[in-house]
Amino acid sequence: MKWALSQLKKSRDGIFQLDETVNLTEFLQANHQDVRDASPVHVTGSLDVAANQVAAHIKLTGEWILPCARTLVDVHVPYEITAEETFVKTEEALADESFHLMEKDTVDLTPVVEELLLVEIPMQVFSEEALDDTALPKGEEWALKTEEQLLKEQAEKQPKVDPRLAGLADFFDKNQESE
Repeated sequence: MKWALSQLKKSRDGIFQLDETVNLTEFLQANHQDVRDASPVHVTGSLDVAANQVAAHIKLTGEWILPCARTLVDVHVPYEITAEETFVKTEEALADESFHLMEKDTVDLTPVVEELLLVEIPMQVFSEEALDDTALPKGEEWALKTEEQLLKEQAEKQPKVDPRLAGLADFFDKNQESE
């Protein structure tokens, strides 16, 4: 996904339409330990060409295969990422960190797409089986619990106040206030 600025300027109305499919599986596996596999990335959008800069409006779609955080089975995680990136010709125009410098008047989207994908990979995912509370792993003297289950058990262990004696709890508070 590399275009010369002269090629982009030939496009109609200064807008170059994108519709590319790129296989970045090897890059993702090499740079992120959790990526087991990935579908080819479908890149769509447009490049708006101006005098000294090119604005890229891109949308990335595809799917990662990541391990479940509880069971380690493969989980298919679809993604749809939209981004606005700007490429400039000179280093003086790099005032904003989100700008990218064109090398030899060439717009190269591949490193930008790779960076966007790496940043968006979720830290943990769960399979359908792992989300089912009844399928959580357990052993003889231990059991994995969800936070909701733990809070429910803690609430059930709270000592219950007999409703006939509930008024006595306020008695000491009122007695201390009057002193």
